[in-house]
Amino acid sequence: MSTDLNPIGNLSLWYRDKPIIQSLLKLVYGGSSLDTLLQRRATEIKADRLKVFFDELAQGDIPLTEDLIEGEPFLHSFFCTVQAVTRTHQREKIRLFARLLRTSISPNMLTIPDECEELIATLETISLREFAVLNCLYRLEQAHPPHPSYNPYLEIISMYWNTFLDEVIDKHEIPADSVNAFMARLERTGLYLRITGAYFDYAGDQGRTTPLFRRLLEFVEDKHAPPTR
Repeated sequence: MSTDLNPIGNLSLWYRDKPIIQSLLKLVYGGSSLDTLLQRRATEIKADRLKVFFDELAQGDIPLTEDLIEGEPFLHSFFCTVQAVTRTHQREKIRLFARLLRTSISPNMLTIPDECEELIATLETISLREFAVLNCLYRLEQAHPPHPSYNPYLEIISMYWNTFLDEVIDKHEIPADSVNAFMARLERTGLYLRITGAYFDYAGDQGRTTPLFRRLLEFVEDKHAPPTR
């Protein structure tokens, strides 16, 4: 790869056999004048993040066509995603953004640019640890579906809440005395909702993931990963 180009110029060479990705890369090209070492380092970091993003975006059969990428709805979602990517240092989160954009253009997903923008903003506001904790809770919810003989919320949640707390404390290294505050902060995102109400012996510290979280998962799940057991 040429050393005469700036890092983003070099990145464009990486995708020379993928013309659609090259076209998208040109949209975020940041200029070729690098006056200082700091500017060069900043550009290298940006190029590294964009490579992670485009590598993930190029996975599988993504329906990227010239007509699609020239359309205003796609360009709006694309620029929103790239802005979030360049502000993110965690590679796994960058991959989540790429999957979100890729899924939003799938013919099997009914979505509009506003929804894509909203989901990008929501994903940007949470940390990977928060996302992992929500995933943990969601898996337990799936394993304990509503039953007509139980209250569809509190009674069923009580069956697995201690298991959830154990994983949050042990696997995600959240101190036991900080779990309630950690979960309360997640309410700001609309991805988690605590159960409220006057129930016998209930301290008000349990909750569920929301339909918004389930919708976000539809967009960011890795369709190419092997199924988990």
